[in-house]
Amino acid sequence: MRLMRTSAFKKSALITASAALALAGLMGSAGSAQAAGGGPGGATNIRGTDPGNTDLMIERLCEQEGSLTGVYGALNVDTGEFKTRDEYLRDVVPLWIPAGPWETFRGWCGYAQSSTWSTKGESVRVSPWIGNRGSKDDKETFVSSYSTKTFAKKSVGASISLSLAKSIFSGTVGGSAGYEWGWEKTSSFERRSEKTIPPCTQVAVTWTPYQRVVRVNPVFYVEDYEWDKGDGLKTVHSWRDRGYNTIYSYGYYIDGVSDKLLPNGQPDGREDKWEQKLDPKTCA
Repeated sequence: MRLMRTSAFKKSALITASAALALAGLMGSAGSAQAAGGGPGGATNIRGTDPGNTDLMIERLCEQEGSLTGVYGALNVDTGEFKTRDEYLRDVVPLWIPAGPWETFRGWCGYAQSSTWSTKGESVRVSPWIGNRGSKDDKETFVSSYSTKTFAKKSVGASISLSLAKSIFSGTVGGSAGYEWGWEKTSSFERRSEKTIPPCTQVAVTWTPYQRVVRVNPVFYVEDYEWDKGDGLKTVHSWRDRGYNTIYSYGYYIDGVSDKLLPNGQPDGREDKWEQKLDPKTCA
């Protein structure tokens, strides 16, 4: 098998570049194609310009466990089929060399922020129900409690692992998203409040968390790209020799969602009273 070699200096530069990609995400929509070099982290969108499902290709490429020399993939430029290195060696050629319509590539994956926004989470009940089956208003003390939530989701592929989500959004892959959004900063409260309960009604306290969403696009930095159409091996250092070194597919993204925190560290949100009428037959 032909071995790829990367100097220590070049490897260090690539690691630095990967970190820069994660920090240099541009604010913008993930729903429209980007011009060359105008995407997250300066990456170029290949969705709609290359054959096959490029969203799934980037997902599968970057889901591989990387080696000291990077991650590897192979693309059939006639059919759009993608194979990981192991699949290619098993199904196509038992050597890591391009063959026929199959073109091979090697590089590094990173996570570049593309956009962020605030939203309201789903309202949840944070106290027991207390009912009033009498004919006059009643007042009761409600004890409510809540703990902040954090989760991540992908647009394609299987669910994202907790370890990968933590590495992306807590900063160990390439820097924090830069927002006071409470990722991995669990906070909770317990409150007591007196509320009026109308006749023949039960009441509970609800909490609507205010949340921050940070979207990242996985990006691929091209180290080597190779093909052989029968006239000898051709090696370049940009995607399909088009002059751009970093690619992404805008339909593949990962969203990190976390409850926001107030400056005092408490969960940010809104408390409401939830009323439900009781069966009149059970009331006085």
